Amino acid sequence: MSQALLAGLPLLVACGALALRMPALRAALLGILVALGVVAVAFRDHLSELGSGLVGWAPTLIEVLVILGGGIALSRIMDRSGAQGVLADWVGRLTGGPVPTALLVVHGVTPFAESVTGFGVGVMVGVPLLVAAGFGPHRAAVLGLLGLCAVPWGALGPGTIIAGRLIGASAQEVGVATAWPNLLVFVGVGVAAVLIASPGRPAPVHLGAALLSGLLVGLGVLASNILIGMAPSGALGALLAIVGHVLVRRAQGAPVRMAREVRRALVPYVVLLAGILVSAWTVPLLPVGGAGALLTSPGTWLVVTCLVAVSWTRLAGPERAAVAREVVSMWQGVALPTAAFLALGVVMVLGGLTEPLARALGSTGPFALVLTPVIGALGGYVTGSGAGANSMFAAGTGAVAPGLGVSPVGLVGVQNAAACLFTMASPARVLLAVVSTPRDGVAETDRASLPRVTRSVLVVDLVLVACLAAWNLVVL
Repeated sequence: MSQALLAGLPLLVACGALALRMPALRAALLGILVALGVVAVAFRDHLSELGSGLVGWAPTLIEVLVILGGGIALSRIMDRSGAQGVLADWVGRLTGGPVPTALLVVHGVTPFAESVTGFGVGVMVGVPLLVAAGFGPHRAAVLGLLGLCAVPWGALGPGTIIAGRLIGASAQEVGVATAWPNLLVFVGVGVAAVLIASPGRPAPVHLGAALLSGLLVGLGVLASNILIGMAPSGALGALLAIVGHVLVRRAQGAPVRMAREVRRALVPYVVLLAGILVSAWTVPLLPVGGAGALLTSPGTWLVVTCLVAVSWTRLAGPERAAVAREVVSMWQGVALPTAAFLALGVVMVLGGLTEPLARALGSTGPFALVLTPVIGALGGYVTGSGAGANSMFAAGTGAVAPGLGVSPVGLVGVQNAAACLFTMASPARVLLAVVSTPRDGVAETDRASLPRVTRSVLVVDLVLVACLAAWNLVVL
């Protein structure tokens, strides 16, 4: 047990630093220093593995950094060019009543925006739409955050890539293992959205709509993970949900038109998804050797899409300069801490620190199946990132799984779902939702505040993490 406590010291130090409001990058670097010290003192047999092992991780680290940078750049280009606003206005005109509007945003608009860009962009798109549709600031902020239900595939899934790499599995395998339990998340946030959106007692038809809408996006994500690959699955599942809601509105007699400016605004997203899909299908059939990984990487297609978006949206020179400044600033604030947390996880794996942690967790028996989603949720809340949580905990979870008689990929998939679920309650994401709501002319009881919105989201998250723990006990 003493060895397990020593091995867990880097994680405790990093989490404690974050809890004390230390910047994420500094907290991760502090954790790395402690991990290196622990390896040097108590796990010296693994020192020789660190150097060569870290070099082997360089391609994964570079891919994650490129994906994060590309996602940030695309979100800023689409926002600065006005294309994001055009799409938001069009979606806003499709809605019909509070419950359909809430479900469209929670299962469609926010997950799609978050999947193709990440970093909370889905919240910044969804919350203003909800406010414009008549929701009060508090309810709009909570519903916007519940839309972060596809975060395992956010920004094309760097966190899921990291989890797979740490346990020796493919990103697609972890994506499928995450998609199954995440069906509970999709349905759960849909039911919560109906309860929040309904002025009184929710009608059974609305609860049925929540179930169908959640299953539509969830099964779309699952099918995409199985048939196509992990990276575009969140976007494709959300797109399927949007199409489903549009068809329902059309069946109800509502006019559904896509003006020329809407079609133009969609082009960069079409390029991104088409590039990923076509390359995934065709590159394995071509004699391209090692270049195939580059051609099929989500990072490659994000870079191509950003270049297309700058030209297609006719972004002016001053706006391009502003985008460049924003991208550099956000990349430093998001990508570098993520890379540092990944490095912390790698040092712990190569340094042998995950082995005693796995033994300690495995000694709790079946209770470990309940603990793993809780640990993942804690990581997601503290770091505000599925990538950060997976970097810290995925390797240990994968190591403990065989002793529990369950699949490492399956157990890590549930933990991935729990970690990403709790990012919606993390302080950074809640603050993003709160500042996206109006304050002028709003009654104090209707205003969105950090503590009140956090409490509302946490209630939903805690129920769903309990469901994920039950999934481990029943299914795994």
